[in-house]
Amino acid sequence: MRRVVVAAVIATATVTLSACSSSGEDSSRSGAPSTDAQAGPLVSSQQFDRPFPVSGEDWDATVTLSGLRFVPSGPASDRVVAVDVRAVQASGEPTIGPGDITAFDPSGSPFERIENPAGTVDDPLVDTVMSAPGQEIRGTVAWTMPDGGRIGRIEVAAPQNIGSVIVTRQPDAPTSTDAAT
Repeated sequence: MRRVVVAAVIATATVTLSACSSSGEDSSRSGAPSTDAQAGPLVSSQQFDRPFPVSGEDWDATVTLSGLRFVPSGPASDRVVAVDVRAVQASGEPTIGPGDITAFDPSGSPFERIENPAGTVDDPLVDTVMSAPGQEIRGTVAWTMPDGGRIGRIEVAAPQNIGSVIVTRQPDAPTSTDAAT
């Protein structure tokens, strides 16, 4: 039953994602159809724990997002939310880093990414050029989230596409025994 609900949410969100995209481009068009093959990155709806394609002008890779969670952050009033990232080179020389991944609240406002999360997370993701066939990188990206805030989606932006994962269940706090919903 839960899978059906998640699939319905993803299908509904796919229709509205282009309006919520972080690409900053106006999606309206003049009356005539465009002859351009593509006006900007294409948004696609993705799922946690499943690899999805990202691409640039002359490269391709797959990215998997998993392990969405709150991490202990000390006495700060904001909470820290983190996600694990795995990227695998398919062709060319993709560069993938934490700046390519953005978390948003349900209204579409981005959370502030922690530039250097060393000490907060065990294995921070760093900008990496993948040049060997099948090369893999792993790391964690972290953001601050106001107390009481909720995550709406996480985007992986590449020059030719944007993979957007809709968050329907909020992550668990590491010191809590109750799951947040």
